[in-house]
Amino acid sequence: MESILKLDELIADMTEIVTATSEMEFNLKLSPDKWSKKEILGHLCDSAVHNHVRFVKILLSEYPIAIQGYAQNDWVQVHDYQNQYDPSEVLSLWQHLNRMILRVMRAAETSDFQKKCVLPDKTEVTLEWLFNDYVDHLIHHLEQIEA
Repeated sequence: MESILKLDELIADMTEIVTATSEMEFNLKLSPDKWSKKEILGHLCDSAVHNHVRFVKILLSEYPIAIQGYAQNDWVQVHDYQNQYDPSEVLSLWQHLNRMILRVMRAAETSDFQKKCVLPDKTEVTLEWLFNDYVDHLIHHLEQIEA
């Protein structure tokens, strides 16, 4: 599956981009209500936690799983990535979480990717769609961190 290969590439790309970014730039907040690059990466850690659980629940179920949303801003605030983590810590956390997701997805059977889940708006999608959406979400935020 192409998205599995893409996630593997993204782990390497994100590592390169973050390590090439100065700590000052990584911590810079353009306004109080906008995330810094560090907080964006922290948000991606939170996203990885939620999506890992979603992926595993879908893989283990014979029936469509209802996907719950989460309060993204609140999660970033509670974790306080801006003040409680240095850049290498948040990067390491993100790497480990995504490697865990990668291992789960690589172990899935081809037929598992057609298992269903239900989004908060009641739209029914497959695990394949959800995983592709997860990877697209990473790409979107990687571009923000790289900018």
